Amino acid sequence: MRVLISGFEAFGGRDINPTALIIEALEQKQISYPTTIKVDHVLLPVTFEMAFEVLQRKIESYNPDVVIAFGLARREAIELETVAINHIDAKIQDNSGIKPQNQMINPDGPPSFIATLPVQGIEGVLKNAGIPVKISNDAGSFVCNYLFYRLMETNQETFRLCGFIHVPLIPEQAGPEDPSLPLSEIHRAVSLILHYIDY
Repeated sequence: MRVLISGFEAFGGRDINPTALIIEALEQKQISYPTTIKVDHVLLPVTFEMAFEVLQRKIESYNPDVVIAFGLARREAIELETVAINHIDAKIQDNSGIKPQNQMINPDGPPSFIATLPVQGIEGVLKNAGIPVKISNDAGSFVCNYLFYRLMETNQETFRLCGFIHVPLIPEQAGPEDPSLPLSEIHRAVSLILHYIDY
């Protein structure tokens, strides 16, 4: 089985994106996963123009069975997104300086798509490991949700399992009032997810 993991570069004035550190850890083989699967990775720009295009090029060249996109959000737990909505309403500029508001991703597309990752099973595995995790039906309205929608839109006729997972800030970048999760726990969650989907 071939798995593709994506993460995002830093954005919003922050110097760190934990999902970029996931990609770095995979490159350096610091995240364990079963030898029975192959894992590749791609780092995406935080722009509406290019994020999905970069991911799609990697999907076309690698032809994965599973695509798991990771993004950063100010959340208290790892959140397994279930619904990608056909809506953009950026509260901040993306990394190219664009701030689209109150727009549809695809005016001819459906209002939403549902993730095909086994989110309930993943939730159970992470809970059992003591990692804070929730199932979420709100992926926001920024580049994360845009990428999620386009990913699901282009995989309705494939057998790929696709989905999006938000991770919290890590303590090194969190303010006094910000929820956070140590990077080691995020890496452990990725490892557990990869072991779980090894079917």
